[in-house]
Amino acid sequence: MISSITVLFLLTCYLYFKQFYGKLIDSQIEDAAEKQLWAGKLKKKLIVFFVGAGIIVILYATSFTIMKINPELENVKLIRRIADLVATGICAVLFYLDKAELDKKLVVKPADPFQNL
Repeated sequence: MISSITVLFLLTCYLYFKQFYGKLIDSQIEDAAEKQLWAGKLKKKLIVFFVGAGIIVILYATSFTIMKINPELENVKLIRRIADLVATGICAVLFYLDKAELDKKLVVKPADPFQNL
C-alpha cells in the first residue's frame, strides 16, 4: 500500500512541477530558443521523480519476490516501507536542491509594499 502511495506522490509531484514551471517558462521568457533551453533544463530536473518511482517499483518487486521465495523471513515489508519513504525523501530533496536554478530565473519576487513609503 505504501509503495503505491509513494509512487503516486512522486508522479503527482512530477505533474505539478512540470505544469507550474512550464507555465512560468511560457509567461516569463520571451525568446523561443531560451524557452526551449529552460524547458530542457526543467525536464532534466524532473527526471528525478521518474527515477524515484522506478526505484520504488524495483524495491517492491524485489521484496515481493523475497517474500514469495522465503515466507518465513521477517521484516521484509517493514524494510521496504522504510526504503520507500527514504527514496521519496531523497527524490524530494534532490529536486528542491536543483530547483534553485529554476527559481532564480523564473519566479518573480513580489515587490516590497513598504518601498515607496
